[in-house]
Amino acid sequence: MGEVHVAMMNLLWPRSGLPRQWFYDYWSGAHTQISSRLPGIHQYFEHHLDPDLGEGMPGAESWNQSGTRGFFGDAEITFVSEQDLAEFGESLSPLMEDEQNVFEKTISYQAPGEFSQTLKDDTPDQSPNGDLGDQLKFMIYVQSAVGLARDVFRDTFVKQIAEPLCESEHISKVRYRLVNFYDNDAVTLLAPNVSNFEAPENQFDGCLEVVFPNPMARHRFIGTAPQKQNSATLADLTRGVTCHRAIRTFTVYNHGEVTLAGLRTPQMAAQIEALGAFNQVNEESYRLLLGHHTASSKYRPEPFR
Repeated sequence: MGEVHVAMMNLLWPRSGLPRQWFYDYWSGAHTQISSRLPGIHQYFEHHLDPDLGEGMPGAESWNQSGTRGFFGDAEITFVSEQDLAEFGESLSPLMEDEQNVFEKTISYQAPGEFSQTLKDDTPDQSPNGDLGDQLKFMIYVQSAVGLARDVFRDTFVKQIAEPLCESEHISKVRYRLVNFYDNDAVTLLAPNVSNFEAPENQFDGCLEVVFPNPMARHRFIGTAPQKQNSATLADLTRGVTCHRAIRTFTVYNHGEVTLAGLRTPQMAAQIEALGAFNQVNEESYRLLLGHHTASSKYRPEPFR
């Protein structure tokens, strides 16, 4: 991903009573059409998570399970400067207003640049849009062991967990985000009717992303030296782990530019790509869709009553 100033780990809980698929669809559709217009974003990846499938991560049975559950989304957003992050924060009002339609709770962690790194990435697509095909992507959310200093936890996590995984021929991607403490009293970006509170004992201290190119690679990883070391060290280093599998990842922004999925919604982008509608992705079409000619009041629909 290159150097960034900060990487966010925004964990998302669906609105109570909302069918899971509606949550996924509204987040990647209507909600994304607001977030993809906000300034300052360098990268934005939407990970749709499934905790049941997360149990398929080799070694998961040996970890202490975290009490923090119920989230099914991770909005991973990066910024290259403090100024970009501030500009983003100052423009969030429309997004905050929309959150109550789909989210029950959102917790936004931040990982400073030096603690947000991709150590290995041999995946075929740097801007995935939807289903990951044969790939198995596991998102492992960890809580540091009680009494362990944050700098010791981070150093051990990188050197004894993340880096050894890169040596495995069966793994195509290793990435980590080691986040700062989430201060409930310091949260200023509050969405109406959405909880932004997380008790200190339930907070995460980081996320490890591990991708296998296919199910056979996952199977062959089981019992190898990196797998055994990963499982043992992670069990010793943490008091709780929650593992999800990302069933879909949508790329809304990459390298500071909005993607086709961010511009048109992931669903429509998939249709355009499937039909080979190359006219939809030329410069003229992009300029038209990013223009402001529809801002005139005569084009605005009547408010819903």
